[in-house]
Amino acid sequence: MNWFVLLAIISLTLVAAHTGVADATVKTRVGTYSSATPYPTDAPALSASLSQQIPYPAQPGEEVTLLIKTTNHGDEPAENIIWYLDVQEPFELKETEEATQTLPELRCGETANTEYYLTVDPDARSGEYTLELNITYSGDFDSNRPYLTTKSMTELTIRVMGHPDLVLLDADIPEADLKSEFDAKFSIKNVGTGPAKNVKVFFENQTSILPKMSIYYIDIVAPGETALIESGFFVDTITPSQHPLPIAIYYENETHGMQPAQRYSVLVPVSSGNTLLVYLDSQDELTDGTVGEITIGVANCGLSRANHVVLTIADGDRFELIDSDTRYIGDIENDDYDTVDFRILTNSSDCSNVTVDVSYDDDYGNTYSVTTEIPIKVYTSKEMKAIAPKSGGYTGIIIAALVLLLAYLFRKRIKRIISK
Repeated sequence: MNWFVLLAIISLTLVAAHTGVADATVKTRVGTYSSATPYPTDAPALSASLSQQIPYPAQPGEEVTLLIKTTNHGDEPAENIIWYLDVQEPFELKETEEATQTLPELRCGETANTEYYLTVDPDARSGEYTLELNITYSGDFDSNRPYLTTKSMTELTIRVMGHPDLVLLDADIPEADLKSEFDAKFSIKNVGTGPAKNVKVFFENQTSILPKMSIYYIDIVAPGETALIESGFFVDTITPSQHPLPIAIYYENETHGMQPAQRYSVLVPVSSGNTLLVYLDSQDELTDGTVGEITIGVANCGLSRANHVVLTIADGDRFELIDSDTRYIGDIENDDYDTVDFRILTNSSDCSNVTVDVSYDDDYGNTYSVTTEIPIKVYTSKEMKAIAPKSGGYTGIIIAALVLLLAYLFRKRIKRIISK
């Protein structure tokens, strides 16, 4: 009786174990094969890898060949093998139907080599890209389930190395004065497909524009990235013009290969530095409701000549211009001045200033303008009386004149008597 019970238990255990293996085999039909799958050793087992990429790394715009090595490590042949490469950007198959390749059989221990031919997008940037290779195959996986189909997926890593290309995108340079300092900003952009490393920006010394710092270093500029540089300069010239500033950019690619230097020449506008001082030179004793004259002076305090100087006065709300509102002076040399007269009619004793517009050119045709308020004085009746000469002063003058006249007549009479 005991032996009968023991044999029953052993029989049930074997049935349960066999049932577990069958269930695991069924699940793998819809899953991904791996070494952890509980297949018995007498089954096909394919593994695939990228054995070679030609060229390595690939360049943007080039053709690249992928050599795929697939080996059957199992103890049964794999049949009806299908490779499918899921090609994504930045790659394209040379022929779209080449995405799928087939093989009737791969025996135990055998290796099959398959090839895929791709083109790399010309705008592809440097980096490692992953493509999925799916492999489907059939074979005997179990004596109870003799013929199954399984699928595995392998990731293929493709290396692409782009080309850096640095360009001077923009130069923000203000107009500078003679013998002065200024700051300028420069934007450098990588319009290429690879990173630019060990970037050096040189500002070359010139006789007129001198950099405070000749070289700037940037560790890396990624594709599409813009680097901003700000630098100070000296203007070492007394000649107004647009002076060239040479710039050279040196850099390396990601494998530290030197790239062709980029050279530019930007123009620095240097103005004459003219400083025109507009002032009231003189004026009549203006009163409310009277016509008088004001004299406006223009002095050139700059380093070079101011050309085609023109003064303009507009009517105010408290005075009117009697004649034209514009005076053409012409050229004023440095450290020189000129004056012009305007006749005005004042309408109020509150009139305290006139607005003067001055325009002029430098020796290179650049036009400048200056607007300033010139103070003037309009006297009230009370102020005019206060500044008028006192009446007693006229009386003294008349008395002195009479005394002199009497002395003259007296002396003349004495001479006449003596002569008789």
